[in-house]
Amino acid sequence: MRKILVVLALAACAASASALPAAAADGPVQTYSQHVTLGFYRGELISYLDFGPVKLASGNKVAPIWVVANGSEGQRNIVDTVPGRAGYTPLWAVHMVTWKSGANARVLRSAAAVRSAQRAGQVTVKAAPVVVNCPIL
Repeated sequence: MRKILVVLALAACAASASALPAAAADGPVQTYSQHVTLGFYRGELISYLDFGPVKLASGNKVAPIWVVANGSEGQRNIVDTVPGRAGYTPLWAVHMVTWKSGANARVLRSAAAVRSAQRAGQVTVKAAPVVVNCPIL
């Protein structure tokens, strides 16, 4: 039975692929471009697409993304999970991070660094009423 399903799936893919050039010849092909945004995950640069705010549907799961409002030059948004890791979702609940007056602002490159700065009283972190769709590449 499994072999039959694999053969049917391959046949469907082949049929779809052979139909693509004919469809393209019938009219203009639309292409889309999306700006790639850089962020931080555990100290490393990551790339993601930013499709902006979304309205959640019942059952959607979200993960936190930290956005530093008044950070140092080179500051990027920070996530604490990536594809292939537990809890990953392209839907991110935005948390605004703000350096307090008199604090030595620096680039935060991980969720652990945000939490450490918060425990030290250097930043405030507030949940924003927005969820964004930003799949990591």
